Amino acid sequence: MKKKLLAIATVAVLATGFYAYNYAHNFFSEAGPIAAGMASHTLCTNLLMLGRDQSIVESQDLSAIQQKLTSSVVGDNRVDTRFNLGPFSHNNSSVYRPHLGCSIVAGAELEAVNSVQLNTAPARIASLEQTWPAVNLTAVNVDYDQLQQAINYAFSESADDPALMKSTRAVLVHHQGELIAERYTAGFTGELPLRGMSMTKSVMSSLVGVLVKQGQLDIHQPTGITAWTDAADPRSKLTTHHLLTMTGGLDYDEKMESGPTNILNRMLFNSADAVATAESVGVRAEPGESWDYQTLHSVLLSKVIRDRINDDQQYFRFAQEQLLNKVGMANSFFQTDATGTLIGGALFYGSPRDWLRYGLLYLHDGVAGINGGLNGAGERVLPEGWVDYTRTASEASLKKRAYGAQWWLNNPGAEQLFPGLPSDAYAAQGHYGQYVVVVPSLDLVVVRLGMTFDETAFDKQVFLNQVVSALPKQKTPQ
Repeated sequence: MKKKLLAIATVAVLATGFYAYNYAHNFFSEAGPIAAGMASHTLCTNLLMLGRDQSIVESQDLSAIQQKLTSSVVGDNRVDTRFNLGPFSHNNSSVYRPHLGCSIVAGAELEAVNSVQLNTAPARIASLEQTWPAVNLTAVNVDYDQLQQAINYAFSESADDPALMKSTRAVLVHHQGELIAERYTAGFTGELPLRGMSMTKSVMSSLVGVLVKQGQLDIHQPTGITAWTDAADPRSKLTTHHLLTMTGGLDYDEKMESGPTNILNRMLFNSADAVATAESVGVRAEPGESWDYQTLHSVLLSKVIRDRINDDQQYFRFAQEQLLNKVGMANSFFQTDATGTLIGGALFYGSPRDWLRYGLLYLHDGVAGINGGLNGAGERVLPEGWVDYTRTASEASLKKRAYGAQWWLNNPGAEQLFPGLPSDAYAAQGHYGQYVVVVPSLDLVVVRLGMTFDETAFDKQVFLNQVVSALPKQKTPQ
């Protein structure tokens, strides 16, 4: 009997071990390349494009688990990263192509990836640092002591572990036509591009707006995405408006850290063709009936734009020449997947001063400053009414979180974005604590950029309330 029980126990242990190994093998076969892809892309952009120091980037821009489980080799135009955890090992790479940024290879043929190139470099404006104004320290009715308290809060640290730090890199405050605060942590400047993460979504919305202004796109018509054109496919009814407002009813729940193998992470960090991944997702609700925050909508907008332009060489130059140059964003850039499609949901980089210029574009109703300046008196970049459209919440989103056209809104509700701030506030927001906050009734734009791995380390509400309390009261928003 004892021998029989021992045999049964042995079989049970072996079976459990076999199941656990298979489960781990399947999990890490997906999670490993994603982790390696994320690390390789971060290093590729910051080292090969921005010239930052590898040891600093690895210690400040990679999470603690990425630092422990990945190792990278940096070449002239690529970064190869290996994920290692016991018996599980996986590789991924990112390749830099001029004017297309860094792209994750994810198993694609390098020859095919490198064959996608921009033949003629886009026209670019020179750095506008010389036009940047000094901080006004004597603006009327601004409580500079209170404002300094807000800035100090943003940069003060109560932890030594980078995983628990605020790691604020830049704060800029622009009020009533004046730059009233600007500060950077050591090693960062107003001209160094920093990743915007999901603020990329808002910039993608602007690209759609440019196409609308040019008469090339009707956002209320079906997207025309080839994979969805069959009339029997419910996705054929999706319009660009549905993608902009994230009311397409796509059938997935978005997760990042909490779901390492979530389709979001697979699409961004282990897919040579991000659009193909996004196109594969079905729908679970009628278009317009439900709202869910889903990066797939933003990636699909990139496809819509590419299809409407219908000329890859023009498409590769479009963002730079038709948006960034006109706004004065000399130190900003999109990046593409291996096929050349802009990554619409993340991976856009912009300098802190460029992010402020971008916020002012919206504060000034889509009109850019003259010669990249900070006054909204130059060229109209976005069509009339586009900013109002952008900051109008869909009825579906109001059941959860007020959301417009790839911008977060501060409409009153159970889960208000910025309690205590005027209801007309709206924001571009990105993972790890990226914010461009626009408050029309206060004539205010606030930029905060950082690398906050622990979201509880930086309380955006405390910071913004302190900023607003330093300002004179303004008219009640309409």
